[in-house]
Amino acid sequence: MTLKIGLRSLLAGVLAAGMLFVGGCGGGGGTTEVAATKSTIVAGKFVAATVSAKAGVVPTAAGDPIVVTVQGEPDITTTVGDDGTFTLRGLPAGSFTLVFTQGSDTVGTLVFQEVAANQQITISVQLVGGEVVLIDQDRRGIGDAGIELEGLIEAFVSVDPAGDSKFMLNGRTVIVRPGVTAIRQGSTRKTFADLLVGMRVHVKGAKIEASTDVLAHEVIIQNTTETGSGTGTEEKITICHIPGGDLSKGRTISVGNSAWPAHEAHGDKKGSC
Repeated sequence: MTLKIGLRSLLAGVLAAGMLFVGGCGGGGGTTEVAATKSTIVAGKFVAATVSAKAGVVPTAAGDPIVVTVQGEPDITTTVGDDGTFTLRGLPAGSFTLVFTQGSDTVGTLVFQEVAANQQITISVQLVGGEVVLIDQDRRGIGDAGIELEGLIEAFVSVDPAGDSKFMLNGRTVIVRPGVTAIRQGSTRKTFADLLVGMRVHVKGAKIEASTDVLAHEVIIQNTTETGSGTGTEEKITICHIPGGDLSKGRTISVGNSAWPAHEAHGDKKGSC
């Protein structure tokens, strides 16, 4: 299935710098407080792609927009703007699915897991063969408690595979919680067991009320060549995107490291098709 030519203007732009983007920290580490906002948010934009008309349908520029809705939460919905941007607020923590529709057709779904409360997820998406595909994402702790840390792991406080594990970073206790904290190195998912004392990490999370502890939404293991992270500087990888597991429909695309876990989860492969 393909989309209307009228959406060319929607897809003409290129993803701008992510909202609330903060450059990577250098030196021995640092702390960044994030601007105050009060709800979990997804802010997205379509990047340029080739769009073909649906067979037998006269394309229109403004009469057939793409609508984004949270599955199971019909009140959380928005329409993609002429510049390709969209924003959803008040999304549920834990996990949720975004559903993209145009008219009566579903043109894609994106699943997000390990979502923390008061978190902003900035994404870019693209239409590939008439399907909405995640290109990259950046997660930031927001709200009054939003915080980011970067530095070397100083010590482990506790290890509990079924519950909260903790380590020290820049004199703060960082809490790693199953179902809330995502740990990754580049495009590879990691676990608490992969963390080591002396390892450089970038933590995005939220301060615990009446405490200096930080509940981590994301722990990014830094490579020695990395200078930071975010949608503006993220390394790209080539993957074979396989819609519905049908290899005959496989397409070679380039996505950010942050988007790879979601693609891997539904059967896509690294490398060209």
